[in-house]
Amino acid sequence: MVVDCNINFYLYIRGELYMKRTLLVCLLVAAVSVFSGCSAANDAATAIQSQGREYGETFELNEGDTMSTAFFDMAVNSAEMVSEIDGYVPSSDTDTFLVVNITVKNTFIDDNHIPMSDTDFELGYNGADESSTIFPESEFATEQLPAEYQIEINNSLTGNLIYVVPGDADDFRIYYYDLWDDNFEGNAYWLPFSVN
Repeated sequence: MVVDCNINFYLYIRGELYMKRTLLVCLLVAAVSVFSGCSAANDAATAIQSQGREYGETFELNEGDTMSTAFFDMAVNSAEMVSEIDGYVPSSDTDTFLVVNITVKNTFIDDNHIPMSDTDFELGYNGADESSTIFPESEFATEQLPAEYQIEINNSLTGNLIYVVPGDADDFRIYYYDLWDDNFEGNAYWLPFSVN
């Protein structure tokens, strides 16, 4: 009879542990479902906001490719590092100017023109990602793209982007992401280029 009591007690304890383990598994499954539901809800909200616009892709282009975005085509014509431009030099002796000549063609058919800015084209170098890019310098030199400009539909504009980079920088890439006038962010693009 004592043996039966011990077996019953053992079975009772084992059953409690099984129930606790089962409860823990159920709670974990519920937590994962809630977080997955939030992600699904966010994805659905983004899809609704997109209104048919492409988003969420990052296009890693090849050197010499044309960057074809939702608004324009952009090509790098040339790039060179120079120590002085129109009498200006970088404030640090270890830095230099990187002059990137680009052509941008308006391919956006939903409006007569597209507004552009000198901050549209961020620069990455030495393996930088989009969190550590730099912007071009404000307009100070001839042939430099202005702070703000417009390109009429089917027209193009050629000019220079000027960045200040370390003298030993390499592995250059221009980064751009589609940003609509309602602040909807579309696709992102990386275009590598070489310095002459």
